[in-house]
Amino acid sequence: MAEAEAHHEVHRFLEPDFLARLDKLRLVAKRLSWGVARGEHPTIRKGYSLEFSDFRKYSHGDDLRYVDWNVYGRLERLLLKVFTAEEEITVYLLLDASLSMGQGDPAKLEFAKNVAAALGYIGLKTHDRVGAMGFAGDVGAQLPPARTRGQILSLFNFLEELAPAGRTDLEASMKTFTRLYPRPGLAVLFSDLLDVAGCRAGLEELARKRHDVLLVHVLGEGENRLDPDGDVSLVDVESDRERRVFLDGDLAERFHREVEAYFDGTRRFCESQAMDYRRTTSDVPFDDFVLRYLTQDRRPG
Repeated sequence: MAEAEAHHEVHRFLEPDFLARLDKLRLVAKRLSWGVARGEHPTIRKGYSLEFSDFRKYSHGDDLRYVDWNVYGRLERLLLKVFTAEEEITVYLLLDASLSMGQGDPAKLEFAKNVAAALGYIGLKTHDRVGAMGFAGDVGAQLPPARTRGQILSLFNFLEELAPAGRTDLEASMKTFTRLYPRPGLAVLFSDLLDVAGCRAGLEELARKRHDVLLVHVLGEGENRLDPDGDVSLVDVESDRERRVFLDGDLAERFHREVEAYFDGTRRFCESQAMDYRRTTSDVPFDDFVLRYLTQDRRPG
């Protein structure tokens, strides 16, 4: 019985309802053009404007402007022109799997997994290379980038098996990531950013290596606020350090101001580096979050 349950858990991303929600998101991304929707920058990929590379079979929903009608006239086959830039894009899904990401209801890591599954599914369906990595104190589990037929199942299994453990070190993790995967691409970073010391340095590392960056900042519901409850014990889940304080209204408000200042500073830094910053809570439906990301206009001007 336990073995059967484990098998079911590994494939929860294959449940019909989940797949149907993913396919709706894929169709939205297809209509918008996935590259424009994700806010890509010209240094990484220029869509279909670069050098012709190859052909691939037409899929329902593809842009008919890129069908080679001469080939169709001779062979009666719908083939789509593929350009060099389309061959070069890689989507990296980078998930903070530290202990703090196991907090929240639902857990922040579970929300990150669902969004990562959706973005990976869209990327693979639009012929991008997709890989994934879990990190805490440094890089942990990895799924090397690929666009093979079996990569989506590999991604789903990878995400399902990822579990929270250890302390966060964004700087060390991002340095290891860029060393292991030097090819620039779209780096989607999921984290609660509770590593204040390493947050800016980790993002700077991605910028130096010319990655497009989408930072998905995930919080638990109410995590950025404290209620004035008098004598309380505050515990750091990653270090087990405990501190007793008298939490009155003034201290709770000071905590709120400092947390918001840190978050706002991170957002402004991302804007200065042309990175996308999206803050959310783990109780938001994952497909609502992805839909808002896809449909929000991030193009200049």
